[in-house]
Amino acid sequence: MKKTLPGIVMAAALAMGGVAQAITTSRIISATLDNWKQGLTVYNNEDTFVTKVRLAWMEQYQMASVQPNGSNGLHLKDGGSPFNHEFRRSWVGLNVDFRTGTQFHTWARIGGLPYRHTWKNGRTVRGFSYTDLFDIWIKQDIKAVKGLSVKAGKLKPLFTTDYSTPSSALTCVERSFVGNQYALDSNWGLDITYAPNKQDTVYLQLLANDRASASKSNTHRDAYRDGRGLKGEFGWEDKFYAIVGASHKFNVTDNGYHKVSFQYAHDFNNTYDHSTAPGANCYGIGVKDALSLGYEVKKDKWLFLANLVGNCEMQTGGGNNIGLQLQPVYSINPHVDLVFRYTGMTGNNACKLGADRYICTNTTASSWVDSINAFYFGADFYALSHDKNRLKLMFGAEYTTARKNGSDCYNGWEYTSALRWNF
Repeated sequence: MKKTLPGIVMAAALAMGGVAQAITTSRIISATLDNWKQGLTVYNNEDTFVTKVRLAWMEQYQMASVQPNGSNGLHLKDGGSPFNHEFRRSWVGLNVDFRTGTQFHTWARIGGLPYRHTWKNGRTVRGFSYTDLFDIWIKQDIKAVKGLSVKAGKLKPLFTTDYSTPSSALTCVERSFVGNQYALDSNWGLDITYAPNKQDTVYLQLLANDRASASKSNTHRDAYRDGRGLKGEFGWEDKFYAIVGASHKFNVTDNGYHKVSFQYAHDFNNTYDHSTAPGANCYGIGVKDALSLGYEVKKDKWLFLANLVGNCEMQTGGGNNIGLQLQPVYSINPHVDLVFRYTGMTGNNACKLGADRYICTNTTASSWVDSINAFYFGADFYALSHDKNRLKLMFGAEYTTARKNGSDCYNGWEYTSALRWNF
């Protein structure tokens, strides 16, 4: 049936009205989010000793479902649920800048709320949570040397490309097996960084703390049981490790860049309480030496990341390990990205399947295996084109296979989604 001219005009008018309404709604959302972010700056005056005081707020609410394949369904724990949802990250921060080139920073975090399923004392429980200060430090710019700064306090260790990426900037719902295996909780120490320009950065981190697993000696004078918060004694004799890192960005254009990175970690003390029992000193880097090589390239709508990591002398008693992460991201438009990630690891009883947040929670699969291959497919949706990480909705599906002692020990899908915001 042919449309009359008035009908065509009416349809066009309705379409234009819908587009106009969508544009107006987008502008309202953008303005609202910008106002929220600006509202967290509670003081700003360059003429006073304290030049700026800013609060920060970051949340990640996520859901996940672990679905082992076929006979692997037997890996689900009795009475456990394959489904989890929780506030994965709930952060409140404070940043204070001083005219002397000094900055105070802290992040307080609440994790695990409200309904993450965990396995405890032979049964599944819910509502596991914790509260602590993830980091709290003072940074001083050394004005005599451009780009030189020193931090002191509780710091995030920077090792592997994945874990060095801020939580707010992740393009996958969870970090890779490679990133999580070497994911170091914050430790006390020093960070010396030299970044003379936007292309080059070199840093040295010296970190230490009494952070032992449940296998630590109960007679040890330290009561630092869970590796969180400010409690417990500080002891270089128990854990002392260093990380050296460097990155260089080149071929920088309006449409992209290339970036190479290098990180080396060394544990100076591989014992705990005069004992070398496996796992007795698992906080820190968990190995004697580890090396990470990263490569990143951005070209128009493509962003590609690669990270090769290897280590030796694992404290868990496993063999040497090598891992690879490949991650291309394609931007369909400023509001939608498609993400793929491949993660591969190999090493005799040296690959941490338990590095996945939910496989280890919901299944009986071994935490340490000989090889892991994982394939992640995802899509991210951004509320703002000019600040993608302010508010985003993420969806992902990851297929994981693991082998141990020459046979499959786990394979299956994990479906995840997350709502993140960062102000």
